[in-house]
Amino acid sequence: MTASAAPAPTTTRPLATLAGAFAAQWITGFGFVTFTLLAPFLAIETGLKASDFGLSVTFFFIGTALSSPMSGAMVRRIGSVATLVTAMSFMACVYLVCLVGTWWSVMLASLLFGLGYGPQGPVGMTLVTQHTPATRRGLFLSLRQAAQPFAAVISGRVLPPMMALVGWQSGVIATSTMLALGALMVIAAFPLFRVQQWRAPAAKPQRKTLIRYLTSVVTYFAIPRGLRLLFGAGLVLAVSQMAMMIYAYLFLIEVVKLTPIQAGIFVSNQQLAGMIGRPIFGWFCDASGRSMQVLGFISLTTILTIVALSYAAPGMPAWQLFLLAIATGIAGQTWNSVFTTAMSYRVPPQQLTEFNGRAFSFLSFGWMATPLLFWVLINVSGGYELPFFIVLVANAFAVVALLMFGGPPDRKLA
Repeated sequence: MTASAAPAPTTTRPLATLAGAFAAQWITGFGFVTFTLLAPFLAIETGLKASDFGLSVTFFFIGTALSSPMSGAMVRRIGSVATLVTAMSFMACVYLVCLVGTWWSVMLASLLFGLGYGPQGPVGMTLVTQHTPATRRGLFLSLRQAAQPFAAVISGRVLPPMMALVGWQSGVIATSTMLALGALMVIAAFPLFRVQQWRAPAAKPQRKTLIRYLTSVVTYFAIPRGLRLLFGAGLVLAVSQMAMMIYAYLFLIEVVKLTPIQAGIFVSNQQLAGMIGRPIFGWFCDASGRSMQVLGFISLTTILTIVALSYAAPGMPAWQLFLLAIATGIAGQTWNSVFTTAMSYRVPPQQLTEFNGRAFSFLSFGWMATPLLFWVLINVSGGYELPFFIVLVANAFAVVALLMFGGPPDRKLA
């Protein structure tokens, strides 16, 4: 399946559209990262382990897996602006459930937050793809995706000291307030958040039977043959992202014995590496036209990073922690926009919102399974070595598949 059906529309304001999509992703990404930063404080509050609260990521991505495939239908029904406003307002409200301060309340808040988060990602990626010339698509998508690590750069340095000083509840309230302000921002700048719609040919009305309903639901999750290698590699990279960004952080707290503030600085540094690395990889995709092979290189980087992580030990120098943060940031945070760029050349532009949502849902299975996998294997094996080794092996298969069977350059598919 290629993108030859129709050219994607462009706008005379690509930078303004990018700025709006970046701001929306930054605000919602701030909320996602806060769940991780809350973990050590809630562990003290409840007497549980920080890794127990790492399971909030699983519940979050259960929510995104359920809601993101419906992104295209929501945009067609109520428009992209209303979709974003509804999602961000919902996320602002449900974040306050964390204030109950129990494991179950945080898991519930994370699940509900994921339901709201699901549609906003595909809408933002579609906005940037539609309003950017093809020659700059990889760069602009990566700049939009850099909002997520940029959010973590700020939150990793600001929230842990604030929560240590005035209580973990302050982090929850601050995050909820930001999400509410984000919804107001979308309303105030609504022209920047309009997704181009194509008129579908009129279909003959059919009787709504149970079989047709089930068939329509299944199509939201179906993966065309031409995208299976890309989606499979994306699944491996999604698992790797959780390993690098969540469990490297928890490993440093529980095994290397960093304080919450030291670990927060580590998170900030690794996200800084992702924020800078994403535009670099995006530019390289535009320059080389080899986005599939770029994904293979990122998988190779993940393998080397896991090996380096195995040498981390209590009392390690600050410069080694800094280099490790940079490595985990590049391995875990630079692949998303490369994946989106690769897919944008392989689907018809009028179906881009649908496939962005479908991809986000599919990748959510990797994001949601990783915390459960790590939690089980850590408790069974007594350490982090086994789950990290499994991630290393999966990336080895991804490297071979992407470099050998990645296919032709992107522009030949456009």
